[in-house]
Amino acid sequence: MIKIFLTLTVFFFCITPVAFAQKSKNKVYQTFMAADSVVIVSHTLTYTPIQNDGDYSPRLIENGRLNEKIIKQRLKLDKKDIDLLASTLIMSLKLGETFERGMCFMPHHGILIYKQNKCSFFDICFDCKHFVTSADIKLSDNLRIITWQKLKAFFKSRKLDYQIPMIHGKEE
Repeated sequence: MIKIFLTLTVFFFCITPVAFAQKSKNKVYQTFMAADSVVIVSHTLTYTPIQNDGDYSPRLIENGRLNEKIIKQRLKLDKKDIDLLASTLIMSLKLGETFERGMCFMPHHGILIYKQNKCSFFDICFDCKHFVTSADIKLSDNLRIITWQKLKAFFKSRKLDYQIPMIHGKEE
């Protein structure tokens, strides 16, 4: 009886959170696949520090619309690329897997998901491996290092390479 109880306890505490996490990630995948269009962009710096009253820190999305003034490069994705991008983003972090992240948060890349004139977004910093999203996207940026590498390669292979970080003149 104790064996059964312990087995059920382990199942409940180990399997249930994984299933829950997969469900929320699948919702993110479904958001991508249901989109009218998905666009990836590179842009000038957002989230700059405010030093004085009246200073302005641009955002990728302002008043629900893309801030066109900061866009450097853009590419509308086809269905195959949307699937690849969404699949990359929902790769699960393996149990016990960690990596070091920076603290700079100087995003220069974005993912825009359009559905019925509404824009959801990711604003991404490849330097510190951190992103922010619109309120409707529920996905942690605590991703596997291989996921970050694939995400960066996805942007670079599509020529959205503005401000992609380099170390000693070489790609990270």
